Amino acid sequence: MKSENKHNWMIWAIIVLALMNISTFVTILIHNNRPGEITSSQLPEQGGSESTSLRYSGRYFRDQLGLNREQMSHFSEFNPEFRRNVRDINFSLASLRQRMIKEMAGETSDTMKLNELSDSIGHLHADLKKLTYKYYFDFRKICNKEQQEKLEQMFGEMFAVDNQPGPGMHRSRYGRGYGRRLSD
Repeated sequence: MKSENKHNWMIWAIIVLALMNISTFVTILIHNNRPGEITSSQLPEQGGSESTSLRYSGRYFRDQLGLNREQMSHFSEFNPEFRRNVRDINFSLASLRQRMIKEMAGETSDTMKLNELSDSIGHLHADLKKLTYKYYFDFRKICNKEQQEKLEQMFGEMFAVDNQPGPGMHRSRYGRGYGRRLSD
């Protein structure tokens, strides 16, 4: 009886993971195929090699925070490495998700392999969060008090996207669009 319940639970877990991955792929496809959208890879200051969004480029932070030349010089010391590392992790995550979908869609899915892929995805997400907080700390060092408050708000809004409720969960006060203070 218990093994039957465990088996049913695992089937539902795989179905939920499959739906989440499919929705991620659809979102990526829609986002990548949107015509006329400007990305930082189209900006001359980025050298055409970055594919992250314009919103979190150096130009965006400079304009939003009012960074001066000296601050931008310091920013240019840690920003390229952060963006490169994030891009590499995102490519790895996409690859792992594709492998996971292929495994789940196969005639006979190997749950051990799916567990390994899931763990790998989780570790990469953890690495991404670690890079992000280190980036925030580097960024905060070059800002004055007013800029630090604005930076905290900006990062809070970025993290609020990660804090979206799933099915059956209630939206918290930090839901999308509200931002979140990092000290909470």
